[in-house]
Amino acid sequence: MLLAGCGFIESIKGIPDTSLPQIENAWSYDGSTLSLDLSRVPEIQSLGGAVRIEGEILPDPILVVLGENGEYYAFKNVCTHGGRMIDPVAGTMTLQCCSASKSTYDYGGNVLSGPAEGPLTSYPLTLDGDFLLVEI
Repeated sequence: MLLAGCGFIESIKGIPDTSLPQIENAWSYDGSTLSLDLSRVPEIQSLGGAVRIEGEILPDPILVVLGENGEYYAFKNVCTHGGRMIDPVAGTMTLQCCSASKSTYDYGGNVLSGPAEGPLTSYPLTLDGDFLLVEI
């Protein structure tokens, strides 16, 4: 389970807790839709899990979360305060910037606290069998 509680040094450096997919070829992008093969992304197979999706072919880094409510969420992985990455906070259905400022958002992308300058960009998604399709 992931916690947005990285240490002091990690916060200063803006190092996120959320990992990249461990299995190669777990996702693809066709210019408008990010397709995640859920059978190849163990990071989001349990409630509260999350994974960072990054690559040169993507317009922005993406954070995908399986909320404690069993719903998937996808966000542009950029805090609106300082541009650092975000992490889920286990058991709270919130997201938090990995920097020392700790801007906090709900799963709707709305700012709950901190110096964030606006909501996170969230993306619509659908589940198609073993694939999660995120419209970028």
